[in-house]
Parts: sequence; structure tokens; C-alpha cells
Amino acid sequence: MEVIGIGESMVSLVNEPKGYIRHADSFKPYVAGAEMNTLIGLSRLGHETSWVSALGKDELGELILHKVRAENVDTSHVLYKDKRTGVFFKQISPDGSVDVTYYRGDSAASNMDIRDLDMEVLRQAKVLYLTGITLSLSESAKKMLFEVVSRLGDDVKVVFDPNIRLKMWSAEEARETILEFLPHVDCLIAGRNEVKILLGAVRLDEALDTFREYGCGKVVLKLGKEGAMYDFDGVRGSVKNPRQFEEIDPVGAGDAFAAGIVSGLLNDEGADGLIGKACFLGGYITQFIGDYQGFPSADQLWASMENLNDEKVNR
Repeated sequence: MEVIGIGESMVSLVNEPKGYIRHADSFKPYVAGAEMNTLIGLSRLGHETSWVSALGKDELGELILHKVRAENVDTSHVLYKDKRTGVFFKQISPDGSVDVTYYRGDSAASNMDIRDLDMEVLRQAKVLYLTGITLSLSESAKKMLFEVVSRLGDDVKVVFDPNIRLKMWSAEEARETILEFLPHVDCLIAGRNEVKILLGAVRLDEALDTFREYGCGKVVLKLGKEGAMYDFDGVRGSVKNPRQFEEIDPVGAGDAFAAGIVSGLLNDEGADGLIGKACFLGGYITQFIGDYQGFPSADQLWASMENLNDEKVNR
């Protein structure tokens, strides 16, 4: 198995028409979850992926499982618990801004612990993809991830996105927990706001220095529409966004970016190339409503990026 991700998935209910939920005529269900989104993106790009999680014994859990299986992601290590599957409402305004309200307390995934995982299965992966969302779910989920990375040691490369959601925990708790987690991380992917929460108001080059000192061999800092900065094993650079897309739904952009990074690492691509691909994917997916619906296949991605290169040459 190339990539295994551990994390929660929920059903996202999106109001129709766009605007305030109070005026909604209906809600359309989507499947959402940071790790799951990235795994689906990687699967569409041609990588072998496996999702490890827990679902409730309910129709929401069945909906999620059916959708993930349809994306050719291995779900053989997803288990059921006598808890409910999480759900959240996603309000999309006409101007494209998004607000979410979570109902995930005491969910099946938040009740996961180390006994729910098969360490021998995890050791078969080339990459273990994790996010701070799982760390923030519950005390048992946090302990589970710390024990997993401690047991794995150097056997599997850990790619980690802090994905800090302040609706789930305080900035102080996020900072303390994630900084303690970083020595187990091989590749860190973080955004500007996360850098500020974790390190305070520091320059981005100082942030690269600090994250490397924590033990992260590879660090990628997302700069939104500007692109990204990186430090790969002491070699630094920056990449501009290849293209600016018309944004419809920004949720899922970070997960698409992560899929580009992990795909590039698996394919042993150069830093500039893989980060350029990640930037392109992060923008591309915002054209679609839903967290993963817009992920292209490997052929579609290649064709889109080739067309972009042709446009630049012909200008």
C-alpha cells in the first residue's frame, strides 16, 4: 500500500439555494473529511490508498462507506462502533464565503483508540498521512496518533497537515499538542495562519528554520494565491501559483494541495515540480462544490497543466 490515512469522515449538508441556512429549501448531502479527501485525490491520481477510521452503525456511515469505496480507496480497515456518524452543515453564501457548524461530539471516529488499529498493516505503507483534526477529536484519538507514530519510528514516512480548526480546540492546546507531535513528522504542510498559531508572528524563513529544528526534514508553507515556500532537506525555494481559478467552494483546497505533495513524493518528483502541482490542484478543486468532487484524474491533471504551459508559451 502506498498511502494510509487515519481520520474521521462526516456527512456534509449543504444548503440550497446558496445563502443563509434559515432560507434553505433543501440540503444536499456530501461526504467530507480531511484525510479521506486527500486519499480520494491520490486514488484518482493513480496511487494505492487505504483509509482507517470508525463509522457509526447508521445510514450516514453507510453513505460515507459507499462513496469512499466508489473512489477505489481501500476501506477494509474501517470499523463500526455503537456511536453515531458525525455530520455538519456547510453554509455557502453567494459571495463564496463558507461557514460550517459541526455535530461531531462523541462520534464513532472520536472514540477511536490504539486498539482499533493494526500496526502491521500501517507498517506496509510508504506514507502515513495524518492531520491535526484527528489530534483534536478527543483525548483517545490524540493518544492513538502519538502511539502510532512512536511505534512506527522510521519505518513509514509521516506527512502531516496541522489543519487547525479553532472550533474544535483552543489555539493554546493546538500549539502545545502539534509542536509535541512535530518530531515524528517527516514532511510538514502548513498554512500562514497555522504558522502564526504555532510559532507566533515570525518571518516565513524563520518558520522554516524552526520547523526543521523540530525534526521535520521537509517543510512546505502554503501561501494561498501566492503559491508556496519550501525547505526540502536544507534546500529552499518558492513556487508561484501556476494559475488563478474562479473560486466557488474553497473547502477541500488544502486537502487537494496535500494530495499533490504526497503524490509528488511518491513519484520522486523534484521540489519545484511537485509543489507547483500541489498549488495547481489546490486551486483547481475550488471550482467545484464538495470537498473532493473536483479532483482530476492523473490524465486530466497532466492535460490541464500542459494546456496551461502551452498558453504561457503562446502569449
